Amino acid sequence: MKHKDWLPLLAITALWGLNFSVIKLGVAHLDPLSLAGLRFLLCALPLIAWLPRPRGIGWGGLAAYGLLFGAGTWGLMTVALHLGLGAGPSAWLLQASAFLTPALAALLLREPWTGPQRRGAILAFFGFALVLLAMRGATPAAALAAALAAALSLSLANLLLRRCGLPVAELMGLMVWSAPFAALPLLGAAWAINGGAAMLALPGRLAAWPALGSLLFQVYPVTLLGYWVWNRALLRHGTATVAPVALLVPIWALGFGLLLGGARPDATQLAGMGLIGAGLLLGSGAWHRLAAAASRLARA
Repeated sequence: MKHKDWLPLLAITALWGLNFSVIKLGVAHLDPLSLAGLRFLLCALPLIAWLPRPRGIGWGGLAAYGLLFGAGTWGLMTVALHLGLGAGPSAWLLQASAFLTPALAALLLREPWTGPQRRGAILAFFGFALVLLAMRGATPAAALAAALAAALSLSLANLLLRRCGLPVAELMGLMVWSAPFAALPLLGAAWAINGGAAMLALPGRLAAWPALGSLLFQVYPVTLLGYWVWNRALLRHGTATVAPVALLVPIWALGFGLLLGGARPDATQLAGMGLIGAGLLLGSGAWHRLAAAASRLARA
């Protein structure tokens, strides 16, 4: 990818890193299933009245994407945050998809995975493992299971997107038209668990600015804009190139958590983040470009 292709992805990873703290704020006021369901309901309404349905994917594909990306990924991740998982650890656990997506794409879709990309992914994986090791004992088992299931669901949603091969012009339509298939089961589950009275009380709860702000932030910059930019890059450049960039999200999440009063990363976490950064440089080819530039400077 060229520099102009990297910059939007870096901006989106920063938004997504902040999003985990924003969701944490939202679940302090709304139950997690209702928050996730409203997020995808607003992704669909009112835009679904103006955007045409994407022609490159059938109703079954729209339903599968909505269930995997909406209910599976963000429904489970919102539940994990509600169960006590911190914003920083949540971001790290979800980024297991950065390894699962290219590996599954190579296995199931026969997508090529170059040597530098493979070595970069292995290096970043060790960094990911170091960060998780530093978090041992602080993660509730149910929250951990929900977060890892969310990562698998996100990887499968990415594979479905690659297999459909939608034109870039239909990506926003995909997000909008698949959203009801996420919103309905999430809101239905919230109704079944919490009862009708709790659901009818949602408008009053949304009157609190942290709840409404959390919801709107998740809908517009994070989901509709963020995943339009991300999915466009996936279609143009492939999962092996793009998916590992998501490993920057937890670095942003830890940074925002620090700014908002979170715990400072320890030496093990910092070492892990360093390995992840090195893996991204190696996998993207930037490592070789930096080495070549250093060599030219040394000869000058």
